Formats: sequence, structure tokens, C-alpha cells
Amino acid sequence: MVENASPSESITTFQANVPVWKASLQKLSDRFLFEDCRHEPEKERRGRLITGFGFLGFFFGTAYATFYLCIRHFWGVLIVAVCSLGFAATPFIMRACRSLDLAGNLLVGIMATGFTALCCVEGGLSGHAVAWLASVPLCALLLLGKNAAKLWLCICFLFSGGVIAVALVGFKLPLTYNPAWEYSVSAVGYLGLILFMCFLGLIFETSREQALAKMRDALARLEISNRQLVNLNNEKNEFLGIAAHDLKNPLTTVILGADMMQATNPAAHHRSVIAGILESGTRMRDLVTQLLDANAIEQGHYISKIERCDLAALAAQCLEHNRHAATRKQIEVRSELSGEIPVRADRNAVVQILDNLISNAIKYSPPQTLVRIHGARDKDFAFVSVTDQGPGISEDDRKKMFGKFARLSAKPTGGESSNGLGLSIVKRLAESMDGMVKCESRSGAGSTFSIFLPQWPTPDR
Repeated sequence: MVENASPSESITTFQANVPVWKASLQKLSDRFLFEDCRHEPEKERRGRLITGFGFLGFFFGTAYATFYLCIRHFWGVLIVAVCSLGFAATPFIMRACRSLDLAGNLLVGIMATGFTALCCVEGGLSGHAVAWLASVPLCALLLLGKNAAKLWLCICFLFSGGVIAVALVGFKLPLTYNPAWEYSVSAVGYLGLILFMCFLGLIFETSREQALAKMRDALARLEISNRQLVNLNNEKNEFLGIAAHDLKNPLTTVILGADMMQATNPAAHHRSVIAGILESGTRMRDLVTQLLDANAIEQGHYISKIERCDLAALAAQCLEHNRHAATRKQIEVRSELSGEIPVRADRNAVVQILDNLISNAIKYSPPQTLVRIHGARDKDFAFVSVTDQGPGISEDDRKKMFGKFARLSAKPTGGESSNGLGLSIVKRLAESMDGMVKCESRSGAGSTFSIFLPQWPTPDR
């Protein structure tokens, strides 16, 4: 017994076990399905069911018309023949009008009208046509669904009620054939009803199986595609990691060489070239570092080293890292932190988060403005906030700013670069430490970014 068949093997499982008569029925119904039906399993199922129902009705109608002709029941022949032609025409009408609802309602309408007419020429309640009329709502349910079935239930209730009312008032509907055949007609009618409902059930189940097989086929193909996408994504991540690692070392060498050249007091015309090398190399190295961080977090390779950290001290450290950039743009960075703020966190991750938030505040602030850093404890969390006087963030940008490679409408005010990875990494790093990042901002009124981290438990808490 094979327990783990591949999706490609399961695709043909149903087709291999389809009986000949079902395959023939499928080929017949395929000829009448219009294009829209072939792309949706439910529409395809209904189309096949309507086609099968139409030809089943034509077959039974022809048999009954022949029987009625033999017993010289000419009114019955006329009614059944007209209904049979209507049944046979319905699949063609469905394909021409490209409407399942029209075809389904046409079939049910023919049944309701035809059986009511037979009631009128076969003695009313004493005939078998009332039982056939009672089957119409079920056929409507199979062909059209619940809502249409409710409508046809009401219609058939009225038709049947009319026949019953006629009998109750004492009016006997005529029997338009030789009364000697009455029991034979009733017997043929009831037995035919049993066979008709059985065949209708088989057609319904066949169309359901075909729709289910098609859905399984689609799911199997989707599973194969998903596996291929996962493999491609893994290859992409592996290539990204290798490329980034291979780029990082040469960039470090370039930056170190440019820094050494700058330290030797080069000629004036070389200083701008060396400064450009340093700036470009640093920018590229930062991008590579962020790509590596994003890739590690995405693949679940980033592991936080949780320990006791002083959030205030780490914020002061990051402030000093960015002091030169702030001085260059004549931006005042003011720390309003006082005292220790102990938290449970990964020291390196916190430094990366705060460094990003402070550098962003400087990057997007106009010259000669103020950036404030403040923090406090808040119940089980402690936080540090960075507030700037920049352009703020629009409502649309706030919805996407933590996304990977998100590009916001606000632009750096000093020509600095932005790759859209920083805030995405910040959010993921904070969440890896059971913390979170919040943003309060509105367009034209500055922004406040806050990092919340679990407090380090103290003996009195």
C-alpha cells in the first residue's frame, strides 16, 4: 500500500477509475459547456448536471410518449412530447445564452407546467402526475440551489394546491384515456418516478465527483507550484547570503584603506575623492549588513541573547554614534533620559534599533531643528522614544512603513540614502525580544518612534 503518493500521481487517480458510462456522459456534457463553466468547478458541475438532466428528461419523455401513444392517450402524448422537446433543447439554449440559471429554471418550469397539465387530463389527484409534481422542488434544489428551490417550492405548492382545491369543491378532472388503462398508467408513472430520481441522483453524484476531481487536480498542481516556489525562495536566500558575505569583506577593506589615506593628511584635491570613497563604501556596507540581518530574521536564523540591559545607557551610546551626523546638519540632539532603565533584551539588537531610530530622526529632520530622546517605565514595559521636527508621516505611509523595502513619501533632507529595510528590521528585532515599536505622527508635525521592551524584574515586583 502506497501511503505517500506524489501530487502528480494523485492527479490522474480519479480519471483512471472512471466507468465507461460516466466517461461517455462527461464527453456528452463537455460539448454544451460554455467557456465560463470550464474555469470554475461549481459552474462546471451545474452545467454537467443541467445537460444530463435535459437528456434524461428527453429519454423518459420519449418512453412515456410512446407508451401513451400505444394506449391512445393523445393528450398525454401531446403534453409529454412538448416537454421532451423542451428538455432536449435546454442544453443547446444553455450553450447559446451562456446562462446556467436560465437553463435550470427552464427545466424546472417545464416539469412544473407539464406535470400540472397531466394532472388536468389524468383525473387530478387520482393520477401519478401529482407525485411527479412533488419532485420538482428537489430538482430545483439540485439544479439551481437553495434560493431558487424556495421559489419553485412555492410555485409547485400553488399548482398542487389548485389541483387539490378542485377536488375538494367536488369537481372531478377528466380522464382523457380509456379507464381500463388507469392502473397501468399509474404503475408506469410511479415506477418511472423511482427510476428518474435514481438516474438524476447518479447524474448529480457523477458531476459532483468530476468537480471534486478537478479541484483535487488544481490543489495538487498548486502544491507542486508551492514546493517549487519554496525551493526557489531558498535558493534566492542562499544566494543573497553568499553574495552579501562576499561583498562585506571587500567593502570593509575599501573603507579601511580610505580611512588610512584620510589620516595621512592628503592633498586638498584628493580629500574630496577619499571622502566620496568613504561615504559610498560606508553606504554599501550598511546596505549589505541590513540585507544580511533581514535575511537571517526571515529564515529564523536570528537568535536573541536576552540579558539585563540599561536602555538609557544604550540610548546614550547610540546618540554619540550619530552626534557627527547631527552636527553636520546643525541639528540639536537632546537626551532627556535620567537614571537607569533596566530591560530584558539583546544588547546588540537594542543598539541596532536605537541607532536606526536616531539616525532616521536626523536624516529626515530639516537643519537647525531639535531631536529629543526620552524614556520611562510603563507597567511591565520600559520605553525610549525619539521625537523629531521633520515632515511627519502620512496616513498612507504609516500603513506600509514597517514593510520590507517600503518606500515612503518623505525624503531625507540632506541627500542621505534610504533603502526601505531599516524599519522592517527594527520591527522584527523588537518582536524577537517580546517587545514592539510604535509610531505617532501626522503629516507636517514631526514623528515619535518608540521602542517598548519588557522590564527587568526587580525584587519588589
